[in-house]
Amino acid sequence: MSTEMIVRNCAPTLAGLKVGSLFSYPCENEEEAQRHVDERNHLLNAKGVYFVLVRVKQGMAMIYVYRKKRLERVLADPAVQKFLVCFGYGEFQIDDCLEVLKKRLLLADFPHEIGVFLGYPLADIQAFIEQKGANCPCTGCWKAYTDVERAKATFQLFHKCTRLYCQRYDEGFDIARLTVAG
Repeated sequence: MSTEMIVRNCAPTLAGLKVGSLFSYPCENEEEAQRHVDERNHLLNAKGVYFVLVRVKQGMAMIYVYRKKRLERVLADPAVQKFLVCFGYGEFQIDDCLEVLKKRLLLADFPHEIGVFLGYPLADIQAFIEQKGANCPCTGCWKAYTDVERAKATFQLFHKCTRLYCQRYDEGFDIARLTVAG
């Protein structure tokens, strides 16, 4: 897993603007992918950023990168908990939820509740499910059904952050320097 790939796919999470990011990359096997995850955790856990190997399938590793404190707050929300219970989640500690998410990712490429882990608004996740992904007034990082103007501003912020982080990385900034503590 290249640092460039992490920066390109996770800049808003590294910057502390987003709860989590998800990306895939080609790998030889699960052991190799886990080794890469362990290396990144050793480097960035002190800044509050965690990497988790959530799936290896057909030579592709799927990595979830998250801000621990932000994810804890999301999972403590009673509305989020009520929503997640419908998908088989029962404990709301990060490790417990990630274990359920890993199992769900084996059943479907993108189970709908994954939006919670990526920091998408719960109302948009629920609307996406109800509308079956149709009738969406705005699409960016997610399909926004509610508070479209705020979603558009967030999409622009994430895009600007990613552009800036990629530029800084190209200028020689390493990932530890690019990652905001929090």
